[in-house]
Amino acid sequence: MQRSIIYIESTQHLINQAIGNKLQEAGFTVHTVPPDIDAVNRQRHDADILLYYPEDGDTGTGLLMQYLSDLCRDEYKSLCLIGDSDFIVRIRETEKKWIAHTYIRPIDMNVITVDMTNLAGLYDEFRRRKMILIVDDDSDFLTIMARWLKNSYQVVGVTSGEEALEYLVQDHPDLILLDYDMPDMDGYEVMARIRHSPLLARIPLIFLTGINDRESVMRIIRHKPDGYMLKSMKKLEILDTLQRFFAESILYRKGYNPAFRGF
Repeated sequence: MQRSIIYIESTQHLINQAIGNKLQEAGFTVHTVPPDIDAVNRQRHDADILLYYPEDGDTGTGLLMQYLSDLCRDEYKSLCLIGDSDFIVRIRETEKKWIAHTYIRPIDMNVITVDMTNLAGLYDEFRRRKMILIVDDDSDFLTIMARWLKNSYQVVGVTSGEEALEYLVQDHPDLILLDYDMPDMDGYEVMARIRHSPLLARIPLIFLTGINDRESVMRIIRHKPDGYMLKSMKKLEILDTLQRFFAESILYRKGYNPAFRGF
């Protein structure tokens, strides 16, 4: 997807036109739509970034904001808002997670342009095809996971901790899915070696486990991985969890996210 923005504005004021022109000069395709749910819905596939500049006293703001929040949550989009201080404070209190940037009038168009460019860069990273290393002593499980993930990710599978460490000497994946219970070298020992390496320590690592009782899950969490996933999860659940992880770590947390946990 090329760098695009859906610009939601109530009226064609000079300031609105100036914002649109500034963004176009910065290389964005700007899709200007009125503050109408149907209008936004028709354009929603054209951009990951939504910039909303409501008119003072716009009576449809509440319904549209709810729709935009749901859209951002469901389709991993980011919402940016322009408005007076009361509007910005009120909205941030209720919809904070899905709002990437807010701008209180009077606005600095150069700041908006820089922010939109940086946000577009995050989406370039989010949409990049990721490499996932899967470590599990069950070769049948590796085969199934590779088949499930191959359309969305590059996948490398190894059957032991030693193989994983040998692979990591040569290449650094975007994420490691690591079986917690393996013979010879268990998942925790593999993670400890990875975390003690300055070159590998910041690679996100999610434990895979076939056990779902509270005691086992709490033991896994105490080791402080970046998350855990149940091996019994279905294909769509796994794909959704991985996409959500990358969205959280790249878009919503603006970088590495140690707070992610399993489902």
